[in-house]
Parts: sequence; C-alpha cells; structure tokens
Amino acid sequence: MEVMEVSRKIMDYLDAFKGSKPVVHNSEAMIIRGKSATKLKPEEIVPKLEELFKELNIEKIEINSERARILTNQVDQTFRNTTEVFDESNGIAGIEKLKHTFEITGFEADYLVGQLEDMAIYVVMWLDKSGFGPIFVEAMVVKLHSLDE
Repeated sequence: MEVMEVSRKIMDYLDAFKGSKPVVHNSEAMIIRGKSATKLKPEEIVPKLEELFKELNIEKIEINSERARILTNQVDQTFRNTTEVFDESNGIAGIEKLKHTFEITGFEADYLVGQLEDMAIYVVMWLDKSGFGPIFVEAMVVKLHSLDE
C-alpha cells in the first residue's frame, strides 16, 4: 500500500476527505488535514480512532512506549531526508506539546499512533470543548526507514 492510499482511507473513514488539504504530499510522506462531517463528543474521539485502526488493520502502538519513540524518530528522519517541511518537533514529546496547546486554547484533542506494513500512522482529532463547531482531523502516513539510512 502507498501513503496516499492509506491517507485517503483514513480521511474517508472519518468523513473528512471532502475539502481536505494536503500539507505534505510525496511518495514517502502524506500529511492531510480536514473537517469531519461526523459529530462526536470529546469522550468519543479515542473510541472512534480505535475503531478506525481496527477497520484498516493498523496496529496500535502505545503512545508512551519505547516503540512509539523509535517509530517517531524514524518518521522524523524520513521528514529530514524527503521534505522541505520539517520542524524539530521532539518526537512524541512534541506531539504531546501540540495536544496540550490545543487543550489550553479550549479544544479537546486526542490521537493514536500505529503501524501498517512499512508505514507509521498518526491520526489526530480535535474539537471545541463546548461541542460547537466542526471536528478537525489530521492524518500523517509516513514510510519507515531505518535510522541509519
């Protein structure tokens, strides 16, 4: 499977493909953002993401695990090697910092990390804590390469 195909399946499943925009788009990495037409409550984000992972056979990786840290370092390396769009996000700590930023600005945010074949998958959903407004979705699918490449 290719990164674009997996990204499309994720966004379709979360009803967020229509009107979505790619942030990074190449054969090694795809980051796409969109708005979901599905209404969820904040406590339904993680179950929805878990349902997505099960449906697409994405292996869920515990966020605070050593495996997630290594996977994220591999993803960071892919970005350094293949894209001009890269900031030093500091791996999982950077993702957690972003989540915290959403939360202090009035949003409920959560994400899952997974792996499908030779691709790392990160899917984030966030919405206004008041329950008004759309649900935003960002999916990142990145080909994995060993850290010494």
